[in-house]
Amino acid sequence: MIWSIAWKNVWRSKRRSLVVIIAVTIGTIAGVFTAGLMKGWVDQRIKSAIFTEVSHLQIHNKNYLINEELKYTVPHPDKLIQFLQNSPEVKAYSNRLKIMAMASTSLGNTGLKLQGVHLRDEEAVSDIYQKIQPDGGTFLQPDQKNRVVISDKTAEQLRIKTYTVTDEVLDSLNKLEVPPSAISILETIKGTRYNTKKLFQSKLEEILSKKDQNKFGRVITETSRHYRLRTKIVFTFTGEDGQMVYQAFRVCGIYKTTNTMFDQMNAYVRYDDLLDLAGFNSNVFHETAVILNNGNDLKQFKNALTDKFSDLSILDWKELAPDAGMLSQYMNFYYYIIMGFILFALAFGIINTMLMAILERLKELGMLLAIGMNKRKVFSMIMLETIFLTLVGAIAGMILGAVVIYITGRTGINLSSVGEGMEAMGWAAVIYPGIEWHFFFGITLMVILTAILSSVMPARKALKLKPADALRIDM
Repeated sequence: MIWSIAWKNVWRSKRRSLVVIIAVTIGTIAGVFTAGLMKGWVDQRIKSAIFTEVSHLQIHNKNYLINEELKYTVPHPDKLIQFLQNSPEVKAYSNRLKIMAMASTSLGNTGLKLQGVHLRDEEAVSDIYQKIQPDGGTFLQPDQKNRVVISDKTAEQLRIKTYTVTDEVLDSLNKLEVPPSAISILETIKGTRYNTKKLFQSKLEEILSKKDQNKFGRVITETSRHYRLRTKIVFTFTGEDGQMVYQAFRVCGIYKTTNTMFDQMNAYVRYDDLLDLAGFNSNVFHETAVILNNGNDLKQFKNALTDKFSDLSILDWKELAPDAGMLSQYMNFYYYIIMGFILFALAFGIINTMLMAILERLKELGMLLAIGMNKRKVFSMIMLETIFLTLVGAIAGMILGAVVIYITGRTGINLSSVGEGMEAMGWAAVIYPGIEWHFFFGITLMVILTAILSSVMPARKALKLKPADALRIDM
C-alpha cells in the first residue's frame, strides 16, 4: 500500500514533478555522455599506445634504457627468440635496431630515432604501415634499398611537406563547394610553393576575406598540401667503432598517428640497411616488441619472462606509456566522480521539491499520523516518493544517453578544429564514444542513494509534525 500511495503522490503535482524529472534526465544524459566520451577517448589512447607506439611488452638490454648507445644490444638473442616462438601467449614479436641520428635536408634538420625493422614482423606488432597519409607514398618495401618512412611532423621540420595551389587543387576545391570568388582569388598564387604551413596560412589571410578564411581556410590548406617524396635525407650517427657514419636515404612514405611527440621522434628503415651501416653482425637488435594473443595474460607472461631472463629489462605498456596506464586503471573512478558531482547538484533541486510537497500536505500528513500511521511508514512513503521521482528521470536519462552514445560512437565526434593541440598530447582528434553496461548499474545505485539522502530532510520535517497542530492548519 505504501508503494502505491508513494507512486500516486509523485503525480499529484504533475508540473512540479516533471520539472524535477526533466532536470534529472538532462543531468543523467550529460553524465552518461561525458563518461562515454571519456571512455572512447581513453580506449583510443590505449589502443594507440599498444598497437602503434609500444606494444604489450618491450625487451631491452638493461643498460640501453640508461644510455641508448649502439653497443647495448639484447644479450643471448637466440634464447630469447626461441622462448618467444614457443610461448603460446605470444601472437607476434619484432626485433628492432634503434639508432639516434641527425637527419638533414637542404632546407632543414632534426634529430630522429631510426628504427631498423623486419617488414613482415613489424606489420604484425605495429599498425604504422596503416598510418601512411593518402598522398604520402607507401611503407617500406623488401626490394627497395635505403628508403625511409618519416612522419608528417618530420616532413614539416625538414621542409618536405609544402603547400602549392595547382589546377588539381582548384578542381578539388570546386568539388568541395568552395565559392568561385575564393577560387578565383587563389588562382593569383597558383604555382607558388610555400615551405611551411604558417607561410601559406599567412598568405591566405592576406588575400582571402575573413569570412572565407574562417569557413574554408582549413580545407584549402589541407587540399594544397604536397609531400616531396623521394627527397634525399642524410642521416648522421656514430657507428659501433666510434666513427661518424653518413648515409643518404630517400623518403618513400609519410605516416601520421594521433601522437605528435611520437611522430617527431621516429623514422623507419629496413633492418638490413641499418645493420650494415652500424657495422653489426646478423641477429643483433636493441629492442624486441611483443604483442600477446590476450592482453589479460600480460602480467603472468611478463613474470614468466622475467624469471627466465633476469638480466633483461622487460617493461609493459603501462610502464612505457604511463599516461595511458594511469587512465586505464582509474577511469572507472573518474566516471563515477563526474556522475557524483552531477547528482550532488541535482540533489538540492530534489530536496527543495520534496520540501514544497511536504509543506503543501502538512494537514494530510497530520491526519495520517492521527489515525495511526506510524512514523516509520511516513518516512518510507516520503523516501519512496523521492526515489520514484529521481529514478524515473534517471532511467529516461540513461536510455537517451545510451542512444546518443550509440549514434556518436558510429559517426564519431570530429574535433579537428583543435586537433593539433590534442595530438600534441597524444589524443585522437576524432572520438568514438562508448560505454560499458555495468556503468548503468552503478548509476542506478548512485541515483537511489542520492534519492535516499535527499529524502532525509523532507522526511524529518514531516516526522516533527504533531497531529493535533497539523490538523489545525488551514491549507
